[in-house]
Amino acid sequence: MYDVVFKGKFLINGNLIEGYIGISDGKIAKFSKAKLKGEEIFRTQTHEVILPGMIDVHVHLRDFNQKHKETIESGTKAALHGGVTTVFDMPNTDPPIINRTTFEEREKLFMKKAFSDYALSFLIADNCDEVQKVDADFYKIFMGASTGGIYSKNFEKDYSCAKAKVSVHAEDYELIQKFPKREPIVEIKAIEKALSVSERLKKPLHICHVSTKEGLRLLLEKYFPWVSFEVTPHHLFLTKDDFVKNQLLKVYPPLRIKEHARFLWENIKKVPIIASDHAPHALEEKENGSAGLPGLETELALLFTAYNRRLISLWQIVEKTSLNPAKAFSLKNKGFGIGKDADLIIVNLKEEWRVKPEEFYTNAKWSPFEGWTLKGKVEQTFLRGMLVMEEDEIIGKPRGERIEKG
Repeated sequence: MYDVVFKGKFLINGNLIEGYIGISDGKIAKFSKAKLKGEEIFRTQTHEVILPGMIDVHVHLRDFNQKHKETIESGTKAALHGGVTTVFDMPNTDPPIINRTTFEEREKLFMKKAFSDYALSFLIADNCDEVQKVDADFYKIFMGASTGGIYSKNFEKDYSCAKAKVSVHAEDYELIQKFPKREPIVEIKAIEKALSVSERLKKPLHICHVSTKEGLRLLLEKYFPWVSFEVTPHHLFLTKDDFVKNQLLKVYPPLRIKEHARFLWENIKKVPIIASDHAPHALEEKENGSAGLPGLETELALLFTAYNRRLISLWQIVEKTSLNPAKAFSLKNKGFGIGKDADLIIVNLKEEWRVKPEEFYTNAKWSPFEGWTLKGKVEQTFLRGMLVMEEDEIIGKPRGERIEKG
């Protein structure tokens, strides 16, 4: 007898099967086509599938002195609402997470307030002495200034001292001075530099929000097994034309002309990870030029919409939002397999819904996709086998736990 049993359609190695998933002690214990008995049983309905919860490796949860933008509570609730069960918290907060004291304060906040599971980060910018004092799950380096303004002036030195995988915002700080609108060359040259250093040091590296066809081509041609990268839904679904119509869509790296988004879609099979770069600001701040877009509550639904348009397969969504992030960041307890945490979502692939950000959990009550009709909706979210979101309502208290490194 299992604690919980899920009955319905789910994917195993790319194949959609009808069967049962047995859960014991919050872990996936068995996949079976034969009937399994459980103390509690969840049965899916027509058009519903059981998928692993998303692991979003790029999320800005703000808090500290920016609670009006987002808090750990509001952001992790937003995550569960969107089908995201693990968030990777970014360190360019106010104050930034650049020393042991701030890192420990951040950890305490997460332990009290997180509704989803989480990974903790540390910002590296000429502070290698402080790096040695903390045990972060991953590290972040800005090669050029973004929100918060702190960036690395010596990338190789900072990258060298990281104790775990480094996520890199790849925009070159010198080229930003020449090209303040951050044309593609700003990203391309930063990716070239990061890959060159990584080839010498052979240290784990993750390139964030790749937005250009040349940048993607570089990563695909210079394939290194210790390097991963992501693209974002906003660089897939929006273009510079959208920004011209709506200045609230300012983001770093900026939205590109259509040929870049087209190239990303043409090579989507080769993209290992999709992540939101959820970066909330108050509407007034956006009107005053702040860069960043909220995305936790729309990213999976956008991908399900793309699935319904036959732009991406369901298995590719699972790989890019759960399996590959778990593998790339060496997460011991995450993924979709026997012994892994039972972080699951039940999705109605045919349900259409309209994006109404005023109904979202994020403090950013606006969305770049406001008014869009999306096809595919997360109906229920489970964290370690526990129902934590149903019919748009968050259930229970904060249960988030820190990820386990493999």
